Amino acid sequence: MYGWAGKIARIHLTKRKIRVEPLSKNLAKAFLGGRGFNSKLIYDALDTSIDAYSPENTIFIAPGLLTGTSAPATGRFTISVVKSPLTGIFSDGNAGGHFGPELKYAGYDVIVITGKADKLSYILIEDDCIEIRDATSIAGRSVWESERIMREEVGDPQAQTITIGPAGEKLVAMSSVTCNSSRVVAGCGMGAVFGSKNLKGVAVRGTRGIKVAREEEFEKIFEETYSFILTHLVYKDFSTYGTPILSGVLSLVGGLPVKNWLYSTFPEIEKQDGPFFVENYVIKSKGCFSCPVHCSHYYVVRNGPYMNTRGEGAEYETINAFGARMGNKDLAPILYINNMCNSLGLDTIETGNAISTSMHWWQDGLINEDDTDGLILEWGNMEVAIELVKKIANREGFGKILADGALMAAKKIARNKGIPENKLAYYVIHVKGKTQSSVEYRALTGNALQYATATRGADHLRGMPTIEPYAKTWYKAKGPEFLNRVLGIPLEIAKKWFECDVLDPEKYEGKAYLVKYYQDLIAAAASLGMCVFVTSWRLGIGPLMMARLVSAVTGIDYTWKDIMECGDRVYTLEYAILRRYGLGRESDFPPERFFNEPVPDGPKKGAILNKDKYEKMLDEYYKIRGYTSEGVPTKEKLESLGLNEVAKDLWNR
Repeated sequence: MYGWAGKIARIHLTKRKIRVEPLSKNLAKAFLGGRGFNSKLIYDALDTSIDAYSPENTIFIAPGLLTGTSAPATGRFTISVVKSPLTGIFSDGNAGGHFGPELKYAGYDVIVITGKADKLSYILIEDDCIEIRDATSIAGRSVWESERIMREEVGDPQAQTITIGPAGEKLVAMSSVTCNSSRVVAGCGMGAVFGSKNLKGVAVRGTRGIKVAREEEFEKIFEETYSFILTHLVYKDFSTYGTPILSGVLSLVGGLPVKNWLYSTFPEIEKQDGPFFVENYVIKSKGCFSCPVHCSHYYVVRNGPYMNTRGEGAEYETINAFGARMGNKDLAPILYINNMCNSLGLDTIETGNAISTSMHWWQDGLINEDDTDGLILEWGNMEVAIELVKKIANREGFGKILADGALMAAKKIARNKGIPENKLAYYVIHVKGKTQSSVEYRALTGNALQYATATRGADHLRGMPTIEPYAKTWYKAKGPEFLNRVLGIPLEIAKKWFECDVLDPEKYEGKAYLVKYYQDLIAAAASLGMCVFVTSWRLGIGPLMMARLVSAVTGIDYTWKDIMECGDRVYTLEYAILRRYGLGRESDFPPERFFNEPVPDGPKKGAILNKDKYEKMLDEYYKIRGYTSEGVPTKEKLESLGLNEVAKDLWNR
């Protein structure tokens, strides 16, 4: 097979059995790789009755179709689980770095892991050799220590690893899986599922290449895409400052969450913005495999109480989570906490949300020192935030309450205090149990729809329409040809957007077209192993360029519509999984607070979501996706995507 490695490895930790099988060509062509493969295999193996921490829960690890090639920014891999300990439904996440390409070079498109080892172990993959090794000597070790020791044991400094930290071993529902010290698969407790299986990590070393069907054609397209990225309008800023530049950008347009979404302005935001970060802390830029953007940074804190803190990052999400969203003005403790979370194996978004929500409860008198081990949870108290990060990772005291996530903490605290659950849960900004990443969207109806219909919960990386905050003042005046040229949006789609006037941020009608495009595109990108930042999301690699890359690599001719159909197939299959879990229309709504409380300040002061209009927008979304009014993919829709067996199974149920 060209492009694909051609093999799936199935590893049963309890039985210590390993089986390798060929990759189905039909699966490969229809789902591409990465997220697509994992979602299809999850549906085929789905048992919604299992416990997230049971041996029957299954982990899927898959690099993308283009991962390991020289196609720009395609080094990503996806980890998925049948059931998340945080949300109780299926989930996934992906990361860059170098682990995904190495897995591909070892000859595998998917690793499927089930069962539970009798003692802490790690999996070693060296081309055709796969073994389960003892990891008891690194029990309780940090991610960074574990990564170093595993490489030393393998005896090859070029071996790539994914590992969990102490938080994963202690089954913290916000724990993550990490490669290359700071590339994190996070969001829904992947690390805890590893920990429940006594699986400390995976080390891989591959010595094989990837076959490309049309080498000269691929080389030509590679040069075009590489040049396109380097000459893009926002390349310089994004390459120089990375995602921290979003702190200032979102502040300007009123999209910055402050103090658990109580406000949208933060006077000190300049000291957490990209330029301030780079000028005061950054030593050098870093990039993932095959990526010309190198948007990450290596930083050093040179003075103050956090002096000599050194690490990689920090991304906008981390900066907002422990900055404006906690009322904290200082960047240095955020960089310190970023290191802590990376080392302990904690997701910064979920951890930050749990702590900032607790600060909100504290402010409103719903919790006090008797609940928090004597900690004073006032806004901006970073000493307490640091202490809580430690307590969460070790499941100690109030940290044990927060360790299962903000929503579960609300339920536990409410029971302990004898008050209604919804009184505390109202403060938790979440969808489907996953707390939200750092965007204020009460004035952005398309963003509201996307976050609410994201298949793993409130998640910008499921296809947030990044064009929307700037569409009315910038893109709308430029016309569909500009969207095609700069963002890689097919002209046919761009013209449809202008006909339906979907670029007005506050308009509800037509937004379903905008959201569907981004969701399908990002599903395809995650299946290819392509970073979302180089797609229409930011730097303009759209489905046409994707199709040309895929065609050259595989030798199978894909059109841009085929690529979008693959994304639609993945997204629709994930909706079928959600419906198998019993989630219905009611799970596709933004947080109740956004319908009840207007934005109190800033450029979007007074903005609030209208529930009746949102209902109609959701109806339109289901209609254009081919789902019922309750959000169930119809038989006709599933069959049109070649999912005949899924159609039969879902509708028989």
